[in-house]
Amino acid sequence: MSRIDKIMSYVFPLLIVVMVILYYLVNPSCESFPIKCPWRLLTATQCPACGFQRALYALLHGDVAHALSYNYFFILSIPYVFLVILSTWYNYNHVFDKLKSIVYHRYTLSVYIVFYFAWWIIRNIYNI
Repeated sequence: MSRIDKIMSYVFPLLIVVMVILYYLVNPSCESFPIKCPWRLLTATQCPACGFQRALYALLHGDVAHALSYNYFFILSIPYVFLVILSTWYNYNHVFDKLKSIVYHRYTLSVYIVFYFAWWIIRNIYNI
């Protein structure tokens, strides 16, 4: 493990904790929230990640129904992203090599990418 990887294995969780605290305390639905989607501002359409801030806020407050209504794909991606992080950043002594081979398998990645773009198209057609 390189020195940068070792540092990031401590910094990354710290950034996640800071982000979770920020999204727990501050409601991104308010107009004064500083982070806005540049794609939506430029095109007036939704990107696949639009609504993830509000979904995260709702999820952190235990409101799963609202979290799903803001962004289905984000909520369904959480387990996959968790597995990617676990198998990549915390694979000490190659404990998660089998998991990493599944998570990064070309079929797994292909399915995820297809779902990503399908979600992008469907949410703009049906205004989800």
